[in-house]
Amino acid sequence: MKRHAFIIFLMMMINFSCFAQQINDDSLFKRANQEYYNNPNESIQIVKQLLKRERNPDKIIKLYLVISSAELTKGNFNASLQYLFKARELALKSNDPKVQTTFFITIALQYEQMELDSKTLESLDEAEQYLAKIPDGTYHKYFEIGRINLVRGMISKKQNNPEIALQRFQTAVKSFEKIKEASKTYYNQSILFFYIGNCYLDLGSEEKAEKAFTKAYDLAIITDSNSLESYALKGLSQIQKIKHQNNRALQYLKDAEERGKKTDDSKLLEEIYKEMADNYLAMGNQNYYQLYSKKLQELQFKREQLELSSVNESINVQNKNALIKTQELESTYKNLIILTLILGCSICCIISFAAYKLMKRNRQNTREIQKILRD
Repeated sequence: MKRHAFIIFLMMMINFSCFAQQINDDSLFKRANQEYYNNPNESIQIVKQLLKRERNPDKIIKLYLVISSAELTKGNFNASLQYLFKARELALKSNDPKVQTTFFITIALQYEQMELDSKTLESLDEAEQYLAKIPDGTYHKYFEIGRINLVRGMISKKQNNPEIALQRFQTAVKSFEKIKEASKTYYNQSILFFYIGNCYLDLGSEEKAEKAFTKAYDLAIITDSNSLESYALKGLSQIQKIKHQNNRALQYLKDAEERGKKTDDSKLLEEIYKEMADNYLAMGNQNYYQLYSKKLQELQFKREQLELSSVNESINVQNKNALIKTQELESTYKNLIILTLILGCSICCIISFAAYKLMKRNRQNTREIQKILRD
């Protein structure tokens, strides 16, 4: 009896240990997902730790997406793509449309940052196929509709169609507003209002642009995101530059630089340094203009090298996959030829045997007929 009680106690302790481990892993994943932009190195470290013991394919996909985003934040496009390729293999085998939709939107964002617009739109089309399988009126449905319109708006903005982009962004805002857990949308809404501000700048509506940038900054403060705060501050600096308030614009930019340096987002710093150089040039300060122009060139060169390496790696992977498919087709073709030959030989043998039997029977009939005639 005591032994039986001990075994039950031991099983309870094991189950409790597994449950506690699961809670701890969920907390770690949440932290990694929150910090991949502000603190990508910590996020990468957490994900690698979780990958060592995770066995659920859908959760592994989510971990790959987080670590891919963290690597992308650092500008390591090659490493980011490698994790996305691993996630893709699992996503295509998944039975969860939420996981599949999230994956294809994430890879669309990656392609957008690499300025591969056709691949971005292709990935969004794939995402929408899986999105259609998610029940209407759910959190995931509204959230992913918002993200898809956000990315499509980014493409329209890049293609100099600010009016179309605004329509996409407003659709995204409305979709996010339908989500009851509003705090889960603040991060994406901050990005949205930043892009809305830029669209209004393109259309010459500085007052509307300033309101949008302010909204983006307020949401960024709530999410405690250095990156989003930095982007919003950069947007507000552009309003001041248009008003020829260069000193005030530079103050916004210095605050943006301070936050931007904490994110390892080289593209963000490039944009900040460009704006700082432009403001110093407008003020006639050649020394600082040259200083920030040099910083800008150094960052651009470093990023272009990383992107070139990533594109080459992506091409190599695609070529490798194409080679594997070709080899598979060649193997299938060879097997088909062999099967055809075997089948053909079998048919020939059957026909030959049937002909032989027929000829033998004909000869026998002939002999019987001749015997009858002789008799």
